[in-house]
Amino acid sequence: MTEPRFAHLSRALRRQGVAGRHARRAALEMSGHYHQLRLQALARGEPPDQAARTAHEAMGADAVLMERYANRPELRGWLYRWPALYAIASLASFAVLCVTIMALLVLLLNGLRLVVHHLTVPPEVAMAVNSGLVVALQWVLPILVGAGFALLASRRPVALRWLIASVLLVCLTARLMNSGLMLPIPGQRGSATLGIGIRLRALALQLPGTLIMAALALTPYFIVTHRAGWRRSFPG
Repeated sequence: MTEPRFAHLSRALRRQGVAGRHARRAALEMSGHYHQLRLQALARGEPPDQAARTAHEAMGADAVLMERYANRPELRGWLYRWPALYAIASLASFAVLCVTIMALLVLLLNGLRLVVHHLTVPPEVAMAVNSGLVVALQWVLPILVGAGFALLASRRPVALRWLIASVLLVCLTARLMNSGLMLPIPGQRGSATLGIGIRLRALALQLPGTLIMAALALTPYFIVTHRAGWRRSFPG
């Protein structure tokens, strides 16, 4: 009976901006206080079930308990203090993943060159591999990164405007990227490229694709928040 209540309070505190470690510590403190009140009720001769109810009532309402911790600035997490960092974190994560993928592909390409000295592939295959990489880096990966941060935002105190800004920043960066992987073909050595080019004239052309990607990435956030609201409206 006690664990679900204090676990719920811990999650609720995190949603209100309390850092995870402080929310867990608050739940432990509340749980410990509850057990003390329950033992006191048992010592007065109350049955176990009645003692548990008495302890819960003595603890007070959940809103009162949460207010004791949620209103303390020193317990706030970094997402609450510096919400703009959410956008930077999403873009940094996307950049690190792109660089890591390209570095692994370069290592793989060099390794194949050492093992097979005259490695060549049909031009059609090389073009298909290059197209696949472009789709993966400039469409699939930004959507996945945006969706991951959207799911995180659904469980953390992140304002919707900052979530949208972070997802749009990742998607726009992906649309402005130039990437490619050319496998060795007859008469041409293999190569891997990754860069970004910002041209004011091209920004308007990239806007539709950016909005489509952002909408797909934000979909999990609205699904989770809608379901959570439905459960609160129709408990149990």
